[in-house]
Amino acid sequence: MRKHVLIIILMLSACSSRESNPEVAKLIQASQAALELRDYHEALNLADSALTLDNQSADAYFMRGRIYFELQQWDNAEAAYLAVIKIDREYPGVRHNLGNIYYGQRQNRQALDQFIQAINDSAAAMSWHAAGAVYNVLSEPDSAVAAFRQAIVLDSLYAPAHTSLADWLEQQGSYTESLAHTRMALSIRPNHLADQVRRGRLLLRLGRSEEAVPLLQDIVIRYPRTAEPQYALGQALQQLGESDQSSRILAKADSLRAIEQAAGRLANTANRQPTNFQAQVDYATALRRSGRTEEALRVYLIARALRPNNINLQFHIANAKMALGSLEEAEQELLHILVTDSNYVLAWLSLGEIYVKTNRTALAREAWQKAFLIEPDHPAVQRLARQ
Repeated sequence: MRKHVLIIILMLSACSSRESNPEVAKLIQASQAALELRDYHEALNLADSALTLDNQSADAYFMRGRIYFELQQWDNAEAAYLAVIKIDREYPGVRHNLGNIYYGQRQNRQALDQFIQAINDSAAAMSWHAAGAVYNVLSEPDSAVAAFRQAIVLDSLYAPAHTSLADWLEQQGSYTESLAHTRMALSIRPNHLADQVRRGRLLLRLGRSEEAVPLLQDIVIRYPRTAEPQYALGQALQQLGESDQSSRILAKADSLRAIEQAAGRLANTANRQPTNFQAQVDYATALRRSGRTEEALRVYLIARALRPNNINLQFHIANAKMALGSLEEAEQELLHILVTDSNYVLAWLSLGEIYVKTNRTALAREAWQKAFLIEPDHPAVQRLARQ
């Protein structure tokens, strides 16, 4: 992952007005709906169907670019966006999105060219912020900070610009100003982890450890498997003279950091090999085991686009959705598995859990009885029997 990740992918802002063929427009809208559900396989099929009807549809190519970007298939995404430009050089958002692809591939000069073109076409805060991120990578700090500030001038509520400027100011030792922008970013998106951790870290650097500790403790409770807040909390407690507690927390931070580094190596493999099914599954599983369930689900869904009918993967997706509280969606995933393979024991067990959580105890009992009849010696069935 790069330090300033640019994840802003502009939506189809005016597909109905740009698309004259109503059948094509309908397919593109359906593709967008599927993409919002992260059903990448269906989204791509619908976009391709639109192109079958009209191979000069800029909207359909733009849709393909968005889908392939989320699948991290950079070459396919680039080809789709270049096709958009060939059809309509002024298509909204295409330059910005193309810049994101080059940035993700560390083609920084090409990325900057696209972001500058996007600024020239329509001076939006997100494109100024993106240009600033590239300037930062290119070690042009004056240009970077000027771009971040210009993004804020254009849109004072654009949180990513405040976040990036706060990062830069912290690196320069301007802790008070960095804290102000961090707090502004948090007022816009209060649950952003990096800003929450930076706030605690800045308070620590400003000698305000007593303020930092409760904030960092709250983060650690919510993100117990993330190293950075543990490390910051350990430092804050150390400043307050809590040596024993600090040592324990710092040791835990070190162990978590080792786990994160291992996950990072899997992430690199998954990013380099976006069509490698097992690489995506391995990375997603590492994320899930480190408590990053929402990120894990995103990667599992990328893997599903590669093998839509893999029921073991469907089970991972169901469990991730269940862990995130999306019980209805998880239930549908499990029922789909059981239509394919009615002897899938783990699916029956998880379905029983969902039934219990939704106060359907008779159905839960029935699901668990089916699991016991199918494979009574399965370790998970045995654990349930002992409860």
